[in-house]
Amino acid sequence: MTTKLCGRLDKLAVAGFVSLLSAGMLQAASISLVAPDDGATYDTHSPCVKEFYANFEKRGVKPPRPELTEDEKKQKAEAEAKGGKWHDRYDYYMFNDYTKDLNDRNSKEEKEWKPFTWKADFNLDKFTVEFSETEDFAKPIVEAAERKWDRSIRPKFLKLGTKYFWRVKAKDEGGKEIVSDVRSFTTADVPPRMIGMPSWNTRDLGGGVNADGVKVRQGLLYRSPAPACKKDEAYYRDFYLDKLGIVMELDTRGTNEVNELRAKWGEGNLDNIVKHVYVSTEDYHLYHKRTYECMPKIFAYLADKKNYPIITHCSAGSDRTGTLCVLIDGVLGRDDRYIYDDYESPSFSPWHPRFRYGRKPGGMFAALDPTHPRHEKEGPKLTGRNIRENAVQFLLSIGVPQEHIDAFREIMLEK
Repeated sequence: MTTKLCGRLDKLAVAGFVSLLSAGMLQAASISLVAPDDGATYDTHSPCVKEFYANFEKRGVKPPRPELTEDEKKQKAEAEAKGGKWHDRYDYYMFNDYTKDLNDRNSKEEKEWKPFTWKADFNLDKFTVEFSETEDFAKPIVEAAERKWDRSIRPKFLKLGTKYFWRVKAKDEGGKEIVSDVRSFTTADVPPRMIGMPSWNTRDLGGGVNADGVKVRQGLLYRSPAPACKKDEAYYRDFYLDKLGIVMELDTRGTNEVNELRAKWGEGNLDNIVKHVYVSTEDYHLYHKRTYECMPKIFAYLADKKNYPIITHCSAGSDRTGTLCVLIDGVLGRDDRYIYDDYESPSFSPWHPRFRYGRKPGGMFAALDPTHPRHEKEGPKLTGRNIRENAVQFLLSIGVPQEHIDAFREIMLEK
């Protein structure tokens, strides 16, 4: 009698649950997308990044020289006592008032600006977000929310001028996979294409068009700082191999420098994952023996299609890499404004401010930019009408073959 009663009560409970579900009082777990709107155009640049590129003149105002600290005074005295010359931080990496304020705002914005948002009606441990160029999500880019309670993300690997489909996936408390609805959007074709967050200083050298209106191919050539310290191989494989498809790492540091950093920090690299090549370069000093030696080697690698995609870096990805990329941007036919923008982009990080008014970059741009007030004083005269023409003239003058320049352009520029 008791068993029959229990069975009847169980059936009643199930029937009641079904009745409540049918009435809408109990709902199955769900995830729904909130923003951006379906079919929207998405600008991958955050508000502070757009402001940075829109204010070229404000960025170029040289800040007043700060008072030297006691340590700096001591260093200066010691250098002069030895007959040398000492340059303080002012000559290298200084924000002006505008860029310092913008940088402070950007540091906050990096944590808060997450334009892809969704909502879920259940608790869970982890969301993953999939972005795909095809509606069937055959080869998705998979990114994860930074914290388990987040309901938003800032995509880190999207190409420019590309239509994407996106969705959110998670498992509910019972382990069942829940998938959201699907929306589409198109990224604005506004370079630079930033990889990760701006302060990571990793960018695609492709995207958009050059000064002649020719498209520059994406996904082939990247610039970055050295791979982060103390990361395991799985991290490198996901970031550099799976997400970017890197074939060759072009490392412009010296081997002694790399060995010292590895001994000190346990720094990782991509040696076990991709082809790794050292070509030690000089920063800013175009008319330097090392520059004459390294640039023909670098452009020989850039002229070989089998090496792509390539990532090139030094330590911070700003000085030696910045010098190389000014020349690369010139060969690709970028206009002067874009070349300055690309050089100054590391300034999104408080550790990487690089502006054209610095002593060393000022010398480099004086050599290449015919409108620069110091142009006539910097090295052998280049006769180009702009940086891109002078970059090619300079490379040819130090032994980079025209066929390597042409092959590099063939790889990077659409016909």
